[in-house]
Amino acid sequence: MKKSTEEQRTRPYLVRLVSLGCPKNTVDTGVAAGALLVDGFGLTADDDEADVMWINTCAFLLSARKEAMEEIRRACTWKKRRAGRLVVVAGCLPQWDKDGAVRAKYPLVDAWEGIDSPAGIAKVLKRLIADKPVPERKNGKPCSWIYDETTPRLPVESAHFAYLKIADGCCNCCTYCLIPSIRGALRSRTVKSVVAEAKSLVSQGYRELILIAQDTGAFGRDRTGGKSELPDLLAALDKITGEFRIRLMYVHPASIDDAMIRSFKKCRRLIPHIEMPVQHVSDSVMAAMNRHITAERQSEVIRKLREAGFTIRTTLMTGFPGETEADFQQLLDVVKARVFSRIGVFAFSPEDGTPAASMKGRVPAKTAAARAAMIAAEQEKISRETNRALVGQTLEVILDENAGRGRWRGRMLMDAPDIDQTVHVSKCPAGLTAGMVAPVTITRTAAFDLYGTYEGRKPGGKAK
Repeated sequence: MKKSTEEQRTRPYLVRLVSLGCPKNTVDTGVAAGALLVDGFGLTADDDEADVMWINTCAFLLSARKEAMEEIRRACTWKKRRAGRLVVVAGCLPQWDKDGAVRAKYPLVDAWEGIDSPAGIAKVLKRLIADKPVPERKNGKPCSWIYDETTPRLPVESAHFAYLKIADGCCNCCTYCLIPSIRGALRSRTVKSVVAEAKSLVSQGYRELILIAQDTGAFGRDRTGGKSELPDLLAALDKITGEFRIRLMYVHPASIDDAMIRSFKKCRRLIPHIEMPVQHVSDSVMAAMNRHITAERQSEVIRKLREAGFTIRTTLMTGFPGETEADFQQLLDVVKARVFSRIGVFAFSPEDGTPAASMKGRVPAKTAAARAAMIAAEQEKISRETNRALVGQTLEVILDENAGRGRWRGRMLMDAPDIDQTVHVSKCPAGLTAGMVAPVTITRTAAFDLYGTYEGRKPGGKAK
């Protein structure tokens, strides 16, 4: 990449970061951002002024791969518009593309980097700028990297909440899931490492730390021979000085035992809302999914969490091979029983390379989609009724974004950012800050939105 203008010789190369997929990918993008800034590169959100387009991709589902390839096509078109531009594709898609078929479609891409690459992106760009070859990533090479507290990272998700990735990879090996083949086996950070990063984030003003992994409940099992270190981590995080909350996401139900629930209750900073993907409630379907838990035990975990004062967000899957009408009705009945506060539902998608893709008893795609739509409709009905009952109540609302003219957008404590419901707050005074918890009286509602007015006497307040 030769410098074509005086401007390029006197200013840092500017990188446009594009992050696709889940919060785990968002953390990796933040690591790339930190590495670039430390090495003298600049960041920009403006395509026109960017010199480099770096795309962090997802490949978990066909829809995610299509989105990634659309972004790659857009970047290649962008590259053609000005000489010297670079395109780098990173993350799950290059890791998934073991035969190189995707790479062959996009010869304008200058480098393909995998899961292990974010911290080294500056070195890759320097080689490309100097017209030096970049070593090709070896297809099939297992992932072994995970960042730690010494890794430069710029949280790109928000200025007041930050994802804290405590582990990567997975050993659960659900039969429908590509994650182990893409992101590798479980590899956990140490409690000390996570706590050190958490202290740093709190000292920078982050008020909400969101613990994430493929299965946060499995944290530490790769070191202990099977015992989860999540209770130890929560206890250590709870001792950090400062005003902040902890949100726990992606806990596999099979990872939760009575001791873990007790640790949840003891953690005073833990928001009493757990994200726990159950996928299904039928024993036969769960066994075929290799979920490592029986329906009876899963129901017991749900009951004990609720008795301990926790609400539960979950994800469900319809149309898994072998799912009968009776299995689906069992799932729908649990939804109607309102044991979950938030639900995301997906129709089964057969992914090449997973055992489920070749299982017998394939449910027609239209049937799977119709079943998912039925659950979504039921949950929307429940949400409307639940929200309607909140009218007139004053709730604690996390303020996320200033919408101007005395308005803010936020969410209830139980709601995760960018996933769950939004609270639209009006009559807000000047001086409020993102991340604070504000008293809001709800005046009207919709299926997944609430509207209300700020009721605090003074701006400020502390995170709870």
